[in-house]
Amino acid sequence: MLSDIYWIETSDDLRLAIMARPRSGEWLRDEVAHWRRSGVEIVISLLEREEVDDLDLGREKALCERNGIEFLSWPIPDRGLPESRAAFKRFANEVSTRRKPVAIHCRAGIGRSAVLAAAMMIDAGQSADDALRAISAARGVQVPDTDEQRDWIRALDDH
Repeated sequence: MLSDIYWIETSDDLRLAIMARPRSGEWLRDEVAHWRRSGVEIVISLLEREEVDDLDLGREKALCERNGIEFLSWPIPDRGLPESRAAFKRFANEVSTRRKPVAIHCRAGIGRSAVLAAAMMIDAGQSADDALRAISAARGVQVPDTDEQRDWIRALDDH
């Protein structure tokens, strides 16, 4: 069974999805091919190096590139936040203005993934609360994981 890709309703032409981390081992190749067939052109992993190693996802970047998918990484601690709000906002802007279909993953596709998806949606003009509602509706669970993540997202509206 291939991983679910949760496409988010956005207020503009931004094509954005969140998902849980891919299955590893012999299934990783199938997962990445599934992303490509689903229209994903950019994958962003928010996993830290230790998680990548623990989950056996070291081949993810190479497999993405072989499938014509750009792979980006912005490590954030599990249930944590980016170190620099300004740098993270620049990253979100750089990716969202490219107008390519983007899929973001962390471990479960709920906390860190929602932080970046919301940042991209806010950059594109949506309010933080509208972004969180849309991401939660797409994912089928309340996002993000922590109150600190929610407060951090809402503060993006103010900066």
